[in-house]
Amino acid sequence: MDMAKKYSGNDLTIVICAYKECPFLQECIEAVLGQTVPANVKISTSTPNSYIQGLADRYNIEVCVNPAGGHVKDYNFAMKQIKTELGLLAHQDDILDSHFVEKNLLNLNKAKAPILAFSNYLEMHNDQIDQRPSVMVRIKRILTWPVRILCFRRTILAKRLLQCFGNPITHPSVVCVMKEMPEVCFDERFQASMDWDLWERLSRKKGEFVYVKDVLLFHRMNKENATAVLLKNTNKRYNEEFEILHRFWPKWITKAIMVFYSKSAKYY
Repeated sequence: MDMAKKYSGNDLTIVICAYKECPFLQECIEAVLGQTVPANVKISTSTPNSYIQGLADRYNIEVCVNPAGGHVKDYNFAMKQIKTELGLLAHQDDILDSHFVEKNLLNLNKAKAPILAFSNYLEMHNDQIDQRPSVMVRIKRILTWPVRILCFRRTILAKRLLQCFGNPITHPSVVCVMKEMPEVCFDERFQASMDWDLWERLSRKKGEFVYVKDVLLFHRMNKENATAVLLKNTNKRYNEEFEILHRFWPKWITKAIMVFYSKSAKYY
């Protein structure tokens, strides 16, 4: 990044990914619009309906309709709607802290060559924000240590160490520097771990994964979300995670790590 360049809210587009008639969509929209530093906002959906359009009209938000729906296709389509230098895919059942944009921009503007920024978060259960971080959140915080060291985080080694025991990067907290993203961001072979597959590929590039230690996302643990459904009905997540971990380790070490890593399924 040109050191003379400073990102502002005008440089960020938040695309809210909406599906069917989610009862949490309005709360998500209001959190996105209630930022201390405003950003550009769009809604992306492959299931257009009067509920989504009604909320979009109420809040004067453009709706982008994907004619070829599908879990991964929807996210790739949403990324294509971002025409600014920075982009965020907001999940319809999550809530952004009001300082999310402000603090991400502050940290991105301190970085020399950012690829993405991701932030700390807390989970929500039964519509209530957890008072203390869950076991999963605590483990993810521990795994972020390589990118907390400023002089180390821009190395490929740091970005690889960040992910070699699991994926500590929570997708709806990620602000992407769009010029660093591939033409097609998410690989359709990965339904449950499409984000981790992308982070792993990006970790091979020169540049920084910027970690924002503030809790800026409240992630709703919803039994109906795509990850939870895949965990319940298939072995697909296990197989995908094994494949990605195998990019870091020999097969026998990967198997050993997966014994522990796969236990995370019980937290969904």
